[in-house]
Amino acid sequence: MNELQETKQQEVLHPFFSIWLHPKKTARYILDYKGLGYAIMFILLGGMAGVLFGAMDSKLPLDIPTWGILLICVIGGPFIGLFSSAIGAGVILLIGKLFKGKATYNEMFKVMGLSSIPHIWLAPILLLWMAFSPETFFRMDSDYLEVKNLIVTLVSSLITFCVTIWAVVINVGVVAETHRFSNWRAFFTIFIPGFLAFIVLLIIVIIFTFSFIGQM
Repeated sequence: MNELQETKQQEVLHPFFSIWLHPKKTARYILDYKGLGYAIMFILLGGMAGVLFGAMDSKLPLDIPTWGILLICVIGGPFIGLFSSAIGAGVILLIGKLFKGKATYNEMFKVMGLSSIPHIWLAPILLLWMAFSPETFFRMDSDYLEVKNLIVTLVSSLITFCVTIWAVVINVGVVAETHRFSNWRAFFTIFIPGFLAFIVLLIIVIIFTFSFIGQM
């Protein structure tokens, strides 16, 4: 009977859909029923989507063909996804241990790609946006926008913002389930590394700024 229930759960739970409303259940499903190869698929796709998101408002030349950006996503995205996930899993694992988290590195790495699923869903829309309106995709400042393009940019930016916020919510649930602690602990586990990175970057900028001013 238990085996029948587990088989049924495996058949009906699809991470691409379940992650939106059930991040903890989806993370547990990946950890309990799926291998590392299945988890890496989300990391690779997430890396591709991440490169595409990075191209937004990047001020790249408008004559770059869509297939060129797509080629960069396909070739470079998987490497970026694997590298960032490998580092991110270690950082979140160590910070989580400070909050008495119980995850292992292998478990954390397996779920790293789940928070990228919303961006993977949005990637085809970004490709269409880039193909049909590159002037608003690569340059989102007012100098390049007409009224029609401004509407496209505002709507697309709003959708992107909402999806990004929801990806953070998903990530909190995934980390909480993997470390087996509360959502608040998961939130600070994710927030602290980002905050520390921001402080370090700010210090570097201040040092370079004062060094430049001192040489004037």
